[in-house]
Amino acid sequence: MLYYRFPGEDIVRVNGDFIEVDNFDIQGFIITDFNQKKKYVFQEAAPQSAQQAPLPFCIDEAAYLKQASQLIKDLNHGIADKIVFSRVKEAELGPTSPEQLFERMLKAYPQALVYYFHDTCIGSWLGASPEILLERTPNAFRTMALAGTKLAGENRDFTYKEYNEHALVTEFIEGQLKQIPGAQLQVSALSEYSQGPVTHLLQELTWQMSQSTLPLLLKYLHPTPAVAGLPQKVAVQYINATETHDRAFYTGIIGNLVTGQEKLFVNLRCAQVQGEKLFIYVGGGFTPDSVAEQEWQETENKSKTLLQLL
Repeated sequence: MLYYRFPGEDIVRVNGDFIEVDNFDIQGFIITDFNQKKKYVFQEAAPQSAQQAPLPFCIDEAAYLKQASQLIKDLNHGIADKIVFSRVKEAELGPTSPEQLFERMLKAYPQALVYYFHDTCIGSWLGASPEILLERTPNAFRTMALAGTKLAGENRDFTYKEYNEHALVTEFIEGQLKQIPGAQLQVSALSEYSQGPVTHLLQELTWQMSQSTLPLLLKYLHPTPAVAGLPQKVAVQYINATETHDRAFYTGIIGNLVTGQEKLFVNLRCAQVQGEKLFIYVGGGFTPDSVAEQEWQETENKSKTLLQLL
């Protein structure tokens, strides 16, 4: 079972399951893990295979702050310019069913990809992601450079650390897109983008490319510094070696991969449903200027995307 709604479109509700694939020759609604090692396509006639996903590990505040402090030291020793560190927060669904939470998310986040699926192969997940990884428009492709976080309505300017964090994301995406022959890359002015309880810095990038370039671009564009870090390979290796949980589908790719109608998002503000519990995945971008306690609070703020709807 899969429910989803793209911004400005109607809700889609279909029955079926995800099937694992080696590549996306089979097109449709897709989802990948963070590393793009596991890829799935939804099919209405997919065979069911009952599995129970293990409960994700939820790090406590003291352990998080210890790891975050070490990460900041490593960054100041020059290991990388930025690394995104994530965690999982456990919550009780209470009287709210996943379907009810999905309906509330639809109303609360009209500019996000909102989805819920219950699948016999990969479990039950829901989310409301504002971040476009790649979308085909009538005249071009577009993506978002989205980074830096403060509370919506917070009466302060973005900090140097937050502007720097965003600049790293934009520069990385620009560098990847400029390698496309005839890209005619355009970058929008810097703006603020509010989605629920938090506000981010945003720039949109548009470009031209042939259809054959798309699979290679997805490989090199994702994961972006907004969800991994920079340099990309160093950040991914650090995350895989250090985080105490499996990110699974958090910060993976999700959306429609249909030729001429591509609309792919980065899977943010998402949660895994297991029984009466909700396991919310949240993260924050660390640079040498980060403060561990502030990064913990940022993840607390991001978790409110779902918690405030329970």
